[in-house]
Amino acid sequence: MNDFINDFWPILINVISLGGILGCVLLLWKTSKIKVTKSKDGTSGHVWDEDLKEMNNPLPLWWVRLFVITIVFGLVYLSLYPGLGRYDGQLGWTKNKQYDKEIAEA
Repeated sequence: MNDFINDFWPILINVISLGGILGCVLLLWKTSKIKVTKSKDGTSGHVWDEDLKEMNNPLPLWWVRLFVITIVFGLVYLSLYPGLGRYDGQLGWTKNKQYDKEIAEA
């Protein structure tokens, strides 16, 4: 992705990509620090339609683990492949190399 004619687009791509991952990390970190007080009946105190009560259950642990795996996968992917502006990735993968490889195999 070295076809950019100025520095604006690579910087914008980097900010959006890394900002999204950083936002996920901050969301996970901030929400893990919240201590919820438990009521006697186990609800959050919100009531809809006069009798529908919202239970106060924590996020399932497998969801949290999946969230962490997604963050790690995103960082590994961006380091190995060209996903950040002008950064070519550690593997040096390009669509042209992939195309040449497939043509040679055909």
